[in-house]
Amino acid sequence: MARKPLQEVIQVRFPKVTEQPVAWGGIRKRKQADGFKAIVDSETGKVFSIVSKDYRLIRHEAAIEEIEAAIHQTNGLGPYEARTAFYNDGGRIRRVYRFVGVSYEVKPGDFVNPELRLLNSYDLAWPLVVDLGAYRQICSNGLVIGTIFLQLRKRHVTELNRIGLWESVTTALERFEKATLVWKDWAQRPLTQKTFSRVMGIMDFGINGTKEIEGRIRSEAEGHDTSGFPIVNLWAFFNVVCWYCTNRSLSVNHLVTMEERLKKATRHFTRRQPTLAG
Repeated sequence: MARKPLQEVIQVRFPKVTEQPVAWGGIRKRKQADGFKAIVDSETGKVFSIVSKDYRLIRHEAAIEEIEAAIHQTNGLGPYEARTAFYNDGGRIRRVYRFVGVSYEVKPGDFVNPELRLLNSYDLAWPLVVDLGAYRQICSNGLVIGTIFLQLRKRHVTELNRIGLWESVTTALERFEKATLVWKDWAQRPLTQKTFSRVMGIMDFGINGTKEIEGRIRSEAEGHDTSGFPIVNLWAFFNVVCWYCTNRSLSVNHLVTMEERLKKATRHFTRRQPTLAG
């Protein structure tokens, strides 16, 4: 029997997408743009994009059906919660599958659940994306996992069932376990001023965001070094940044932008840092 999501939150309706011909010019001299077509919501008339006639449309519902078929065929993932958010009147979708029955302990009492995140768009802003994420139970926020572990990105140029989605889903748990080993290492390594500056530069939070993050880091610090920099480990800093992305993003589009920046910034976490004493 196929597993059903434990919880589903749909914020807005799925657009009724159709492919329509494109024309230009006045009423009397209108010409057909034979090499192009429009991606349109037939109910509202909203034009999401003008694309080549060879563009292969992947509907949000089809992408969801494909990933859930892979989830249902994969052993070990168990029940999940699914949450869906839209942007641009349904032109972009972000759907998150959280596997609530699978938990890994990064440090005593600090558990994380794996997540799979699906992105798709009709306005060409995002390719079809499936990547691996996490949910930290202790503070109820999402965690970003670097692209080295799992990120499938495909432009709409091929059939949906030929992109290797099933293979990516079936290796999700194995990849997630490797990510937790990295996080356990971060919990033993101090944040340096150099890493802090590089990550914050990539994230570009602005003056107010930077102040809020600095304040939360100081509140979690175990003191300060001789230069006055807070003594805190990489895992704690990473979680503060993820917390800010989860709770301070202005829209799903902003959240995805922040997550993409953090994926790039995590390379500075993995460079060798000194181990915490004691």
